[in-house]
Amino acid sequence: MATTRVNKRQRTSHGGAYHDRVPLQNDFEVVHARESYTISSSHSVRPAAGLRSPQRGRTSWTVGSAWEPEDSTELSLDPNGEWYDEEVEASVMTDHPSHVVEVPPKRRHQSKVARRPHVVWKELYRGLYLDELIRWEGRGDVREVKGCPDCIARKVKDVGDAEYRCAECFLLDLVCSVCCVRRHRRNPLHRVERWTGTHFVQTTLKDMGLRIQLNHVSMQCPTPIRCHQGFRVLHTNGIHDVALDYCGCRSVPPHIQLLRRGFYPASQRTVKTCASFDLLRLLHLLALTTKGSTYDFYRTLEKLSNNTGIFLPPSRYKALLRMTLQWRHLKMLKRGGRGHDPTGVEGTKEGELAVLCPSCPRPGINLSEGWETVSDENKFLYMLMVCMDANFRLKNQLVSTYSADPGLGTGLAYMVARAPYENYVLSHASDGDISTCVGFAAIAGANTRFLRGLRYTGVGGMSCARGEMLLPNGVGNLQKGERYANMDYIFASALRDVVLPLVLISYDIACQWPGIPKLHEPAHQQEGHEVYSFHNIPGVGLTDGECPERIWAGHNMLGNSTKTQGPGSRQDVLDDHFGFWNWQKYNTMGPTLMRRYKAAIRLRNVQVEGHRGFTASLPQDTVDTWEAMCVAWDAEGFSKKGKSPFHTDGLCLSEVQVRKELADEEEGRLAGGGAALHQTSASSFLVMGLEIEDSQRRLQKLAKAGEAPASLRQGASLTEQRNVLRTKIRNWEQLRSVYMPGLLQYISDLERARPSPATPTSSNPEDVDLYLPSQITANRRDVVCRAGLADMEEKLRTAQCYDSLDGLRHVLRMKTRMIQFKNKNVRGQRDGTRSRAVIDRVHERARAHAAKYRVARAAKMSLGGPGSWTDSLKPLLDADIRAYTDPDRIRRGPGRRGTVEDEDLARMSVLENDRVGLREDKMGRDEAEEEDEDGTPRPTDAAGDEDGIQLIPQPRTRRDGTGETRRTLSWIWASGRAQPTNANDSDHDDILRAEWAKSRARSNRAREEVQLLREEMRRVLVFLQWKGTWWRGRAQWREELEPTLKEGVKAYALEQASLQDMLALSFRKTWRQPLEEGIEELMQELNDNDDPDAGDGNDAGDDDDDDDDDEDDDEDPRHTGADSVHDEEEEEEL
Repeated sequence: MATTRVNKRQRTSHGGAYHDRVPLQNDFEVVHARESYTISSSHSVRPAAGLRSPQRGRTSWTVGSAWEPEDSTELSLDPNGEWYDEEVEASVMTDHPSHVVEVPPKRRHQSKVARRPHVVWKELYRGLYLDELIRWEGRGDVREVKGCPDCIARKVKDVGDAEYRCAECFLLDLVCSVCCVRRHRRNPLHRVERWTGTHFVQTTLKDMGLRIQLNHVSMQCPTPIRCHQGFRVLHTNGIHDVALDYCGCRSVPPHIQLLRRGFYPASQRTVKTCASFDLLRLLHLLALTTKGSTYDFYRTLEKLSNNTGIFLPPSRYKALLRMTLQWRHLKMLKRGGRGHDPTGVEGTKEGELAVLCPSCPRPGINLSEGWETVSDENKFLYMLMVCMDANFRLKNQLVSTYSADPGLGTGLAYMVARAPYENYVLSHASDGDISTCVGFAAIAGANTRFLRGLRYTGVGGMSCARGEMLLPNGVGNLQKGERYANMDYIFASALRDVVLPLVLISYDIACQWPGIPKLHEPAHQQEGHEVYSFHNIPGVGLTDGECPERIWAGHNMLGNSTKTQGPGSRQDVLDDHFGFWNWQKYNTMGPTLMRRYKAAIRLRNVQVEGHRGFTASLPQDTVDTWEAMCVAWDAEGFSKKGKSPFHTDGLCLSEVQVRKELADEEEGRLAGGGAALHQTSASSFLVMGLEIEDSQRRLQKLAKAGEAPASLRQGASLTEQRNVLRTKIRNWEQLRSVYMPGLLQYISDLERARPSPATPTSSNPEDVDLYLPSQITANRRDVVCRAGLADMEEKLRTAQCYDSLDGLRHVLRMKTRMIQFKNKNVRGQRDGTRSRAVIDRVHERARAHAAKYRVARAAKMSLGGPGSWTDSLKPLLDADIRAYTDPDRIRRGPGRRGTVEDEDLARMSVLENDRVGLREDKMGRDEAEEEDEDGTPRPTDAAGDEDGIQLIPQPRTRRDGTGETRRTLSWIWASGRAQPTNANDSDHDDILRAEWAKSRARSNRAREEVQLLREEMRRVLVFLQWKGTWWRGRAQWREELEPTLKEGVKAYALEQASLQDMLALSFRKTWRQPLEEGIEELMQELNDNDDPDAGDGNDAGDDDDDDDDDEDDDEDPRHTGADSVHDEEEEEEL
């Protein structure tokens, strides 16, 4: 190979470092390199993202300024063929050691302290701890001290007696009264005790002579002004009598002096009560997180002050209520930036104090330039999705008036302004309730019919479907149930400032809106409802539309406390709690979106691959036709008029259709020259008989219910119906002799065949035997009946079966929706009983459909015998009559946590060891020994019981799952449609097309979810940046203020701006996590669950004295309910 090396002079004159190429005999100087990483879930190699690399023509590293979350198209997929080929090639060319010694992983054994901490404490430390608590009742280690240690340290001539101690200070030593007051000049709210010689008694710093001087750092004023004699301070440790002095040398009002010292006054003129800022902060956060009442909190303060009930201070509960409401309102104004606006509080606009959702599209704030001109395929990224719903637990009684309690900020946050809203609703008072396609309105009417004593029956609200945050001015009171006027005004008020071209609205009960939430969708009518399904709406991703349920679930507990509040105070409290909900969603947006993003990536890959495989198995021309149909359906606006690709035409014949078909056959027979036996045709004869049969079942039920003492009117109604039925039976019996001529001989033969005289039968018409063809034995049916009569009845019975199942499913859907409504909105014995009565009436309809199905199926079995039809028309058991939301388990799982005692675990361990020993002994035996004499396997259970019933539950592991994957619906919901005799391939194509369209929709929704989440992550970061800039701009708005207030205004604005920056930094760091993070830990946890010797508690070391075990953090309930359907209340058995 020729060398290209330059001479020495040229090299030395080149300057700097110079690289020579060394010629080789082969091409080893050509280096092929690729930076890559391996996805643990699929073992496929892909280029590494975000790695810095030297670039040609550059002398520095180039880092992209744009940021996007990591994506992977192979996460959660099985290994592909390319990886398999690489592994095969590697196994051929690589020499592996002949013997690999695998070291088993070290098993973690937990000590008894970690597994049973209370047991250890009870056995070893309980008595010791009790002694230490009692030790506190005495003087402890300072019992020998006689003189005051502070006086001795200050070398005071007259040393005081050491008889006072502070229960709040860290050092529990005894001092004299003078030194105790001196110590607490800066801690005036500590609790002090005095030693009487035998025990401690409570005393106050006020009784000991402590006085607090306000408005002076030196705690001294030349002209002090004494406070009211009964001045009291509410603090976190109780209610205190305090003596303080106002400053008289400066023109500062007393209530302002209290505020500057951290005391909130209950009044402004003669202040008698105030609360510390610490108490108001604690009460505020406690009420927001626990939904507890102020009354319970005040009772706690009283018990902290004196739990004996002897020396209770005068009640300051009403004063605490006033201070708490004002504190809530001031906090909302402060966080809304109203203290930084020159226009002040009066310049606050409607909805301005609401916490905005950072992920929602907002033009001019978090949308990129050119978003209006994006292609039609990407317009869904800038679509606002909102949900509407009502909550009937947040009632309000007629307590106080708006004149006495107008509210402090109604209309400034989430609740709509009262006057225009109620005027609009009043102008539409004659409008009806919202119409629905489900029958739960009976409960709503039953519970809103009794409005005595109620000002409002609940609230209606709007929230964003993606961020699950309530919209500004998106909540309004409901005067009487959900009405169009109420919900329309709330809808318009919430979207008043929205300037987006696309808005999707979801409502759980009204089908006039484009979307129905996923959980509520099965409770609606199924015919023609594909257009409302979130599964089929383009651009919604995996949005479920159920966020209002999760929001209401977090606020239902407020119903008891806000129900008796005044109208204005109630709305202020609701605004405060709604703001707290939004803020919790706001500051947890980072982990929430990351968790959704990881799940969406996995689901997208699985759904896309599944749809690709489904499509590959179909003819291409068929797929192209279906694709065009789906594209046209997606492109058509709401409401859609074209044919739905998800809809399949009914393949079963209803009872009405069968009657028409039989009538057409009879007409054709007569037209062909056949003779008519009677003016009433055979099919009409059978239809009349089936109608009489239905009337008999209805009367039997009515008569059974009438066995109890009934009114005269009820008895007359039953008699009248019996008379009508008796007339129908007589007319039908006349026709029966025409179409069943051999029936009299058949009945006579039955009477003679009876071994004993027949018992007298009831004379009531509902008990009369009709002797339809299905009731005649098969060997005599052709003799008794006219030709073709039995076939006609079989067709009618088949149609009866399917009609009964359709009716049963509809009633169960309706009942499920009613129960959901009851669990969500109905509370109290009166309303609950009324709702239960309505639900029971609906359930009786389900029983009627079930009885009709059972009779029809028995008749069909008698007429045609068993066949393929039994696969779809199965025996209907009582256990099968349940709703789609009440599935049955395929198998009984092990016991729940808390049901397995140590004795049970020990017993199971012994049985398991015995079973292992038996297996080792029988390892060489033939498998036939494990079977009974008839060759069937012998059932055994975990406890060794021979009846197969598991009496001792086994420990449940993660691989058992939550139970949803091992559940099955009742067969009535999975029953396919009946195939008529003339079914053709086009019917099968319709079903296949619908399934393919659903698969396509699932794939598209999964793709959209990934795109939506990536866009939402970008919008959140931009919104936080905008919000930080917004706060920095507020720092300099009020230049005319005094220096101290100006400094506070600036400091708070910059603090809030820094908070936005820290949130953005935290979110970005969270979203940079690799997608595979956590997979190895999950697999290790699964392996640990398979280990029978692993501990059953939290992970801990082997040291018995290690009490600082790592515990799993409880998952935030806001997160668990954010990505799926909220935690639902347990529904009643259907």
